[in-house]
Amino acid sequence: MGLSAVVITYNEEARVEKCLQSLSFADEIVVLDSFSTDRTLEIAGQYTDKVGCREFVGFSDQWNAAIAMATEEWVLIVAADEIVSDGLASDVVSAISSGMHDAYRLPRSTYFLGRRMRYCGWYPDYQLRLVKRSIARIADRLVHETLVVDCERGTLKHDLIHHSYATMDDFCRKMVAYARAGAQQKFSEGRRFHVVDLLNPGFTFFKMYVIKQGFRDGLHGLVLSVLAGCSSALRYAILWDLGLHEPRGKERNDAT
Repeated sequence: MGLSAVVITYNEEARVEKCLQSLSFADEIVVLDSFSTDRTLEIAGQYTDKVGCREFVGFSDQWNAAIAMATEEWVLIVAADEIVSDGLASDVVSAISSGMHDAYRLPRSTYFLGRRMRYCGWYPDYQLRLVKRSIARIADRLVHETLVVDCERGTLKHDLIHHSYATMDDFCRKMVAYARAGAQQKFSEGRRFHVVDLLNPGFTFFKMYVIKQGFRDGLHGLVLSVLAGCSSALRYAILWDLGLHEPRGKERNDAT
């Protein structure tokens, strides 16, 4: 039983090499790029000859296209800013050999401004990433795209290392993108802004900092919890704005 490690990229020259190095245990590495303008393609070509380019339409669409390029029985889905630890690599090989399940989730350890976040609800942050290719499909969503499988799932032990937010600029850029995508996703599902949504930013902060014990992550935990509240506020502000620009006729039709 073989393994295809699947990665999608766009201008990831600063991080993709460590990601690809960590995938050396796979039988095949597939990289699908969105026409990067930096050295991403050059670096990818040093680790695999299975590199493709495709116009980016959305994350779900891009991941599904990358999975379609794979040829082995199993696929391991890894983002360019993630690293498979040695322990996780061993877990993956053992899981495939055992044949106990057709899909596995794994714990993800995320770093925020150089610090591993143990609380704030960010760990273990289980992700469904290892699955048989024949049943692998990414749900069509604008944000937080996930695998959809109809089978029993196993759980691996060791961590997937996630270096997503190296700088505050990096976090803020992604925060705006995710807030916009999240609001658009809600809007497309028929969700509209309500005054009660103004409570969400405060609740988000309280949940991360108090309930999820973000205070145990020190100043990083406080800053992250505040920023999460800001992200929630921005998401609902965008949802409110989308409603303001909605044609009145459609608004009345939705109400009825």
